[in-house]
Amino acid sequence: MVYSDNFTVLTDEKKAQYKVDFCIGCALYDECELVEEYTRFRNSHSPNPESTIPQVSGGIPKVKATVRIGGREITPLPSSGSPVIGGSGTDRLSYNHEELRDGCIMSNRHVYPIPCGEQRVADGVGKHYQIELRKDYTLDIATGTPDRWEPSQPVFISAQTGQGKNFFIENTLIPYVRDVLNYKNNTDQKVLILSNRLALQQQIKSRLKGNDDIDDAEGRIYHYGDCADVMTYQSLLQREETLKKIQAKAHSRYIYTICDEAHFFTSDAMFNPHTSEILSAIVRLFQNAIRIYMSATPYDCLEYIIKYEREYRSNSNKPQYKDESSPMAFYHFERNYSYLDVKAYSSIAELYEQIVKSVNKKKETDREKWLIFIDDKEKGEAVKGKLLAYEKERANEHGWPQVLNGADEETAKDGKAKGAKATAKAERILVANAKSKTDESYMSMVKSEELGKGTYVLITTSVLDNGVNLKGINNVVVSDMAKVKCLQMVGRARTCGEDDRKTLYIKRFGGGEVGDRLKGFDRQKAAYHNYNLAYGESRDSLRSRTRDINEFLDKYYHGSSDDWYDAEHWFGHPVSDSTKLYFNEIAKSLLDRLVPQYQAIYNEMLEEGPKAGEPQAQEGVNRTGQKYLEYQFSWFGKTYCKDDDMTFADKDKDKKAFIAFLEAYADSGEIIDGKEQMDAFCDKFTTLYDAVYPRATKDKDRSYKHLKMNILLKERSLEYEITGQPQNGPWQVVRTNITP
Repeated sequence: MVYSDNFTVLTDEKKAQYKVDFCIGCALYDECELVEEYTRFRNSHSPNPESTIPQVSGGIPKVKATVRIGGREITPLPSSGSPVIGGSGTDRLSYNHEELRDGCIMSNRHVYPIPCGEQRVADGVGKHYQIELRKDYTLDIATGTPDRWEPSQPVFISAQTGQGKNFFIENTLIPYVRDVLNYKNNTDQKVLILSNRLALQQQIKSRLKGNDDIDDAEGRIYHYGDCADVMTYQSLLQREETLKKIQAKAHSRYIYTICDEAHFFTSDAMFNPHTSEILSAIVRLFQNAIRIYMSATPYDCLEYIIKYEREYRSNSNKPQYKDESSPMAFYHFERNYSYLDVKAYSSIAELYEQIVKSVNKKKETDREKWLIFIDDKEKGEAVKGKLLAYEKERANEHGWPQVLNGADEETAKDGKAKGAKATAKAERILVANAKSKTDESYMSMVKSEELGKGTYVLITTSVLDNGVNLKGINNVVVSDMAKVKCLQMVGRARTCGEDDRKTLYIKRFGGGEVGDRLKGFDRQKAAYHNYNLAYGESRDSLRSRTRDINEFLDKYYHGSSDDWYDAEHWFGHPVSDSTKLYFNEIAKSLLDRLVPQYQAIYNEMLEEGPKAGEPQAQEGVNRTGQKYLEYQFSWFGKTYCKDDDMTFADKDKDKKAFIAFLEAYADSGEIIDGKEQMDAFCDKFTTLYDAVYPRATKDKDRSYKHLKMNILLKERSLEYEITGQPQNGPWQVVRTNITP
């Protein structure tokens, strides 16, 4: 059994170092990534975040003091006096009103926390995985051994992508089972690895030198010699009876069950009706095995895993499980996102120029590679088409090469290849989705763990957002509001060495997108309500259930294609009886939390939205979603900076260049005389203006003339005027803000 020290005596000085009350005494505090996130949220949502006036909590004034923890200088925020969310602005630590109602899930109330710093997983775990088997016929794992894993104590390994979770399983645990346990005890016991994506399963299987055949992969168990198998979570329910028989064989059962990317139970719950049943089955089937859950993002799933583990033991007919049960052994490895340069964007179109420029380098080794997540395969194909069109347009305008369009490196000024054949060795832009398992380029990428030679942009749905490794990625573009999904997407781009920096682009969301999501939640809640009317426990003994059942089936299984599609993702059939239906209990629980959470975000965005007549509305600039964007930056330990916002930074830079152009003429008093000089001025004015503001005429090839330029300067409240005769000149730029 693994225990943690819960008896540390804290001095008042030590207590003052903690930023929030419920962190006091937490073993994980110095390396916890949630602390900064919570405190930044409370700062940004405080009525007066910059105020130095002491705040009052429980009638006692509390003054901020600067202290140092682990080399970091921090300023503790005023104590809220309670972890409960939903009070005054300074009490709130998250958009999720339920997140901390029962305290932090990582506290020793729920787990035995084991801080591991930035070690590799194998070093942090140490020898805890090494077990002793009883010498009787049962060959059960011995209990009561200090600092050793036991079946009655589930294990969670919480480590950032790249810290060696799978390396530990494949290079430490499996060899231990094969070369020590089985050899010493003359057994044939195994490790079972469960994965949540076919692509991840393929990479694990490839690393373990398993079978390369992918036909019917979702329903198969892949064997690694005689001591490890790999299968997907989705196939587990189909194999339940087989797994029961395997676990009944003392000499050849699964002795360790690995739940890889364990956030699957919650992250997939909203569209996979089976995750609750799968988690329940894992806890039930593998009670005589050590259950190891692994994820870089334990925040949402941990509570449900603990709940299901506890519920099974409390309902078990075997008293020993009650007596021997213990809080989960939780190994926490410190996160480090210092390798990331984080930028913001509002529309993927804002990144087209950056993508094309970074790919169109003379040397192939200088060309950057992009991983773009767009969770809609049709939108992904559309982005590919627009990228190719953008590159062609810029090639025609500036003589750029057309690497993405397959042209040779050497390109002429008109954008056409110099007699060289366009290469067709690889797709320069690869679009992947759930059906890509039959695509040769995609499967080659998954197995080799890197984009193919000549492929520079991978646009993918969430089929690739969990566990899959890709080397050589320079830029990652995420387009999801959920923290877990964003962190997982970033983790797909593996770092190679301390100097390997990557740029992350985070999407700014607006009220319209959040409103659409709320509508989707409402539809799902209504579906669960209709299900309960049809199949749940009736509160009205006189009410006929036949009508409710018929209405439910007519709507979701005989109605519109949209309803049928939703029903496929919200309701499942037991393997034993295809006529019955069930829904995902985890999804229903998540809905109860997500609705108020997204409603709070939506209300906040409405307050941030531009008001009629404001300058930012006139210029087409919208800061809706600013607070949530800053919250997203905190996930990676970063602070939002306008210079890193693609929506505003480039506009500011271009606007400064435009103003500098006008100011240079106004300051020098230079006379613009003659047709050549006047045409050159018009061309330059037009180029600089269009870089900042929307095109002011339909003819994109025509430069603005004297009258139009003055109209535009006045419309934009720019205090300059171009004097002189419109047709014949000479012209001069003068300031209009000079008081007489």
